[in-house]
Amino acid sequence: MSMKAEIVEIGRRLYSKGLVAGYEGNISVRNGNSILITPSGVCKGFLKEADIIEINSIGEKIAGNGVPSSETALHLKLYRERSDVQAIVHAHPPTATGFACAGLGLDQSLTAETVLMLGAVPLVPYGTPSTEELPEALNGFTGYDALLLANHGAISVGKTLEKAYFLMEQVEQYAKISFVANTLGTPKPLPCDEVDKLMALREKFGIQTGDPTVCSRNGQVTLYRFSRNELVNLIQEILNEVGG
Repeated sequence: MSMKAEIVEIGRRLYSKGLVAGYEGNISVRNGNSILITPSGVCKGFLKEADIIEINSIGEKIAGNGVPSSETALHLKLYRERSDVQAIVHAHPPTATGFACAGLGLDQSLTAETVLMLGAVPLVPYGTPSTEELPEALNGFTGYDALLLANHGAISVGKTLEKAYFLMEQVEQYAKISFVANTLGTPKPLPCDEVDKLMALREKFGIQTGDPTVCSRNGQVTLYRFSRNELVNLIQEILNEVGG
């Protein structure tokens, strides 16, 4: 399948799953030194390969008939800062966007699957869509593979477009589970020793999505911020700064 055909297919999935509506959302794939991106003002569920636009690393159009996505700057920001990222999906999944509109990130270690495969999905401060405010709001958050955008939606990245898309599906699933757990009563995050085991598996599998931040140790909610390797690296950085 060509890159353009894959973008068309992912657009169809986003629309059919209700992760976007109308003209919402945008998709891009790194294509060597250029980027393929969806056009503005076209429903992602009805894209055609001819709709896909090619741009360079500063957003100038190379090929295509339409206007590149109004969120092009958001995509370019992530590609500049993440050489490992090859694809980006921006959508408005309803439940996850509800969390973003309530000023809440997704940071509870409620299921093994979300801890292992997704980790925390922090909330990026609000930035006006289609302006430089939104990419600037990503400062300090680009190390995560999935993010909520305050009062806006969600964004996910991956080494392939399919992986970026599946992360978006997982973000919405995570939000649905979190919503139900909070509606039924007080959520009970996984014990920290279980999170430790999952973090070890993440390292083994080479998973580098954002860390889960809340677990339960002896019945008390505890912040869980770093894997062992991240903590060692942080300590080393501090020692280097103080001349240790």
